[in-house]
Parts: sequence; structure tokens; C-alpha cells
Amino acid sequence: MTAVEPPEARDFGRESSRIGLNLASLVASRFFCLALSIVQVGIILRALPIDGRGQFGYALSFPKLFTVFATLGIQRLIVRNIARNPRIAWTHVWTAATVVTVLSTMVTVVIMGSILLIEDDPVVRAAVFLATLSVIVLWAVQRPFEGLLIAKEKMVYIAVINIVAGAARLGSVWVAMGRAPSSASAHGAIAVGNVIGFVLMVAAAIAVAGWERPRLRLSLAFGQIRETIPFSFSIFFSMVYFLSDMAILKWRLGETAAGVYTPAQRIIEPLLMVAGIWGTAVFPALCRFSVDDPDAYIRLKATSARLALLAAFPIGFGIAFLAEPIMVLLTGENAGDIAETVFVLRLLCVVTPFFYFNAVGQEFLYSAHRNWFVAGSYGCAAAISVSMNVLLIPRLGVPAVAVTAIAANVAVSAAFVWGMQREYGTMGLFSLVARTTLACAVMGVAAYLIAPVSLVLGVAAGGVVYVGLQLALRTLTPAERRLLLRMAQDPLRRLTGRGA
Repeated sequence: MTAVEPPEARDFGRESSRIGLNLASLVASRFFCLALSIVQVGIILRALPIDGRGQFGYALSFPKLFTVFATLGIQRLIVRNIARNPRIAWTHVWTAATVVTVLSTMVTVVIMGSILLIEDDPVVRAAVFLATLSVIVLWAVQRPFEGLLIAKEKMVYIAVINIVAGAARLGSVWVAMGRAPSSASAHGAIAVGNVIGFVLMVAAAIAVAGWERPRLRLSLAFGQIRETIPFSFSIFFSMVYFLSDMAILKWRLGETAAGVYTPAQRIIEPLLMVAGIWGTAVFPALCRFSVDDPDAYIRLKATSARLALLAAFPIGFGIAFLAEPIMVLLTGENAGDIAETVFVLRLLCVVTPFFYFNAVGQEFLYSAHRNWFVAGSYGCAAAISVSMNVLLIPRLGVPAVAVTAIAANVAVSAAFVWGMQREYGTMGLFSLVARTTLACAVMGVAAYLIAPVSLVLGVAAGGVVYVGLQLALRTLTPAERRLLLRMAQDPLRRLTGRGA
């Protein structure tokens, strides 16, 4: 007699398949865009002198400190509400788009007013303005439309749009750096690519949800702002601890020090941002399961945390072992000239597993409605980051920024573990970390030895060694291996039309 799969197991399997498809598309697009971004950064770094690199990094980091005020974390609210009731999609999207347009315009005025007071260089001012247009205004107005696609689980659309926008940014940067290389022209070129991405995101939202004329409900707008308060605090504090380092470094040591830090920052930051994909793919299911299926909720949390660490450790170890050839490739300088930047990059690699752990952990807490606990944890990290950078940068120089980043992320991880002691205690994370560290160490040695022959071959060989050792060490449980297999197979069947 054939065993009948219980309904709850089938539901969890279907949910896992959906998450697998969304996760695969977002991860693939993010890494493809990361490759494009690395080439883009390489073009910029090769075209600019070291003070120009510092201007570029400063102009990018300074506006990002204000991004929370441009959106107030409204996308998370949009996703939740539309997923529960698709009929209200456009009312919420148009209202949110109006809110973020007003907010982002106000933020732009504040940024430009402050930069006029603290900065005399017209090139830096222009770079900050163009970066603000790109990372504040365009990013903010795009968020409600992207939220609609996430709520309707059309993340393949988002993945394709991200790739097209990334290619557009790369092409624009290549043209700009060939004609008039400066930090301002670099940010202007990036903004051109982001305009293309915004237009495509709006078009995709209309294609998925149909067209409805723009409308604004003032009561809904004020309600959206009120509900986003805890999310806003969390985002603000996390942005402070993650992005204030460049502003403090430039203030304490000047543009040359910022130029030393910028290449390492531009490599590690996109890799850390991949951690957000886990939350994007898993958060809707966590919210549903927390109410409807406690057993599936527990399983999904454990699997999410363990898989996030399995992805984070090889990224951190791999970049650390290959930091020197990667930096030489990007900057075009010899190892002696970039020794300090390589050292800083290797220190920043320590942040990777903690950052991924925290990115998934915050979704657990949000799904349990512990929003203010997340905000408090990030508030402590922000205080640690600012105080340590101010105190240590004059004493330790640029490496102090990396040391501070490690301390801030460890503090968040400690807070999350303390807040969910019983849950994390059943996940077997200690065994996973020990086995994964061993696998990563061997992987790193293999990649390091092969990299002088070919960097690409070294990365590929390291990946094969890592996967092989994890299989040999049986790091994943049998249930997790079956779940991963289904998550990989079902999306392929859907894409090839061979079944659901």
C-alpha cells in the first residue's frame, strides 16, 4: 500500500517549493548582478585616483544613512497587506508611492542642505546629489511596486529586472568613465541604470496586477506611517551601524583613508546584502505558518537559519583566502600598494556569518511580532558602531572600521540568541558551525593554491571541495536533505512544464 502523505506535509512541501523557486531566482539574479557590480566597481576604481575613490565611497554612504526616512520600512507592510487581500493592492501601492515620494523629496532637501554646509568641493556635492537621486528617490519610489510583486510571489520578474538594471548600470558606467571620469559622473551613470530598473518595475507590477488609476487615501497614508514606526527604528539603527563607518572615517582621517576602505567595502557590502534574500523569500511563509501551522513554522525557522549559515561561511572564508588576487584584479595595483585594503577586507569577512545569522533571525522575531526587540538590538549595535569608530579610528586607522563592524554584528547575534534561547537551542547550530568551519578551511586552502593559475578555477575548485566535504561530514540532517532536494526539483519541474 502506498503511504499517503499527510495534508500538513504536503502543504509544507508546496510552500518549500514556492520558496525554493523564489529563492533560486533571487539568488541567481543577485549573484549575477554582483558579478556585474564587481566589474562596475573595477571600472570606477581603475579610472579614479585614490582621493576620487574616497569621494565615490563617501557620496554613496552619506545618502544611505537617510534611506529609512524615505520609506519608513513601508514595503514590509505592503507585502503583508497585499498577500492577505490582493483586492486592495493598487489602493495601498498608490498611497504608499505618494507617501514615499513626499518623504524622499524632503530627505533630498535635508541631504543637500547638510552637504552644502559641510562640504566645499563642487565635485563631491554633485556626486552626493546624484547618489541621492539614485539611492534615495528612485529606490524609495520603486519599493511599493516591488512590494506588490513580492506579495504576489512574482520574484522571477524582480530577478529579471534586477539583471537588466545591473547591465544598464554597467554600460552607463563604462561610457561615463571613458569620457569624463569623476566620482560625480560615476554616480550619474549608476542613476541612469536605476531609472531603467524603476520603469521596468512599474511596468511589471501593472502586467501582474492590471492597471488601476492612481488614487490616494489620506487615512490609509497616515495608517501606513503609524504601523511602520517599529520597522523604521529597526532600519534606521541598522543603517547607522552598517553605513556610518565611511562618514566617520572620512571625518577622522580624510579622503585617503576612505579611499583605502572603499574597495573592501564595495566588495563585502553586496555579499552581505545577499542575506536579505533569505528574509524576502521566507518571511511571508513564516507569517502564515506562525498562525496556521506551528510545526511547519518551527521546521521552516530551523531550516532557514541553518541554510543561511551554510551559505555565509564559504562566502566569508572564500573572500578571505582570495582577498589579495581579488583586490589586485579590481584595482590594478600590485600587492604592496593595497596591503592595508586586503587586510581590512579579510577582517570584514569575519562579519559575514554573523550578518547572515542576524538577517534570518530578525525575520523570526518579526513573524512573532517582537518588532521592538529587533529595534532595540539594532539600537545597541548602532551605539557600539558609532562610539567604537569615533574612539578607535584615530588609534588603529582604517582597520578599526572592520573591528567595529565585527563587534556590532556579534552584539546583534548575542541579543537574538538571548531572545530566542529555546528555539536556537534545538537547531544544532554548534555542530553545523564546527563542521562548516572545517569544510571552509579545506576549501580555502584549495582555492588559494589554485588561484595563482586561475582565479575563476580557484573559486570553482573551492566550491566543489566545500560541497563534497559537507556531504561527507553529513552536516545536513536527512530531513533537510530531502527538503532541499524537493526545493530544487519542484521549481525545475514547473519551469520545464513537467508537473507542479
